Amino acid sequence: MADSIGQPEAESRRQRRINRRRRRILEAAAVIFAENGYANTTTKAIAEAADMAEGTLYNYFASKRDILLAVARETEAPMELAVLEVADLEERAAMIAMFEMAFSISETQLPFMRTLVSEAWVDDGILEDFVIGRMGRIQDSLQGYIASRIATGLFRPVDPALCARMAIGLFGALILPAFRGLEPLPSAPARRALAEAAVDLILNGLAAKDDAQASPGHIA
Repeated sequence: MADSIGQPEAESRRQRRINRRRRRILEAAAVIFAENGYANTTTKAIAEAADMAEGTLYNYFASKRDILLAVARETEAPMELAVLEVADLEERAAMIAMFEMAFSISETQLPFMRTLVSEAWVDDGILEDFVIGRMGRIQDSLQGYIASRIATGLFRPVDPALCARMAIGLFGALILPAFRGLEPLPSAPARRALAEAAVDLILNGLAAKDDAQASPGHIA
């Protein structure tokens, strides 16, 4: 009986050790990929950064390409997470909260995001499987949200698909400099300000409005 109880525990410890090593490899690879680019990175450099022998690294990943794909799979796009509850959004404040969450990228996530964005430019597989696929899911969620609000009269009649793409583009334009390392990550106050500005542009546009139309809760 002792053996049967001890064996699952030993397997559990072994799996945790495997997971920790995989994570260490991925974190090291993400940093090096982001700094040097995928093509200029070797598995030897990744192994050294992860503090292990190159042969040990191959116990967890078959190739550098496998490591890149694992990095992409590990990366959760903040905007994708933020729109999971888009169907429940009813108010301007909730939309601001959605964008604010989308801008919330931690320091630990940043190397993964930089790697994903950088390699998508030059790797069609990464672009198709991990970027276009995610953007499609985000667009579908936003499009459904916009269409439902048009149906209830909260939004004026517009093309939901076009508006969804524009919202995604707005988010990308605001956060891409941080992804590329050109600007620091936005602070909490800056995220709030970005979210408020984005929602204001989406709901109210650029046209000047009279006092009655310019109220904070107005939806054009």
